[in-house]
Amino acid sequence: MEFKDRLRSLRKEKKYTQVKLGEMLNYGYTAIANYESGRNQPSIPDLIKIAKIFNVSMDYLLGINDIRLPYTDENDSPEFHEFKKLYSSLSPQGVEELLLFMRWLISKEKASTAVTYQSPDDEESNVLRVAEPDNLYSSKKRKS
Repeated sequence: MEFKDRLRSLRKEKKYTQVKLGEMLNYGYTAIANYESGRNQPSIPDLIKIAKIFNVSMDYLLGINDIRLPYTDENDSPEFHEFKKLYSSLSPQGVEELLLFMRWLISKEKASTAVTYQSPDDEESNVLRVAEPDNLYSSKKRKS
């Protein structure tokens, strides 16, 4: 995708008019229309402003690749580095189990109610029970 197409797509995604984007960049809508038609190209400082407005990388904006934000702050956190180190030491089966656990954890965080178990011998409940605090499972087990 070329810059002109990417700009139009991003502008429409944000529901900005050419006039609105022009105002954000301190020039008229005709400049935006010319960019989107391919008649003109913005200067490097204006490209930087446009990338910031749409929160995308310059490579994405220019159509070099389809990765909107290849560099994010969380990739520099100590937790993320530790996660990558631990992840890389897992076997293929361990990776599958981790993905299963992560999906479960996300669904648990989204749910505002406690997880209920069908039976203590159910294999899925055993996987979930490993991740739950002992006191939560114990109180449910007593109720059963």
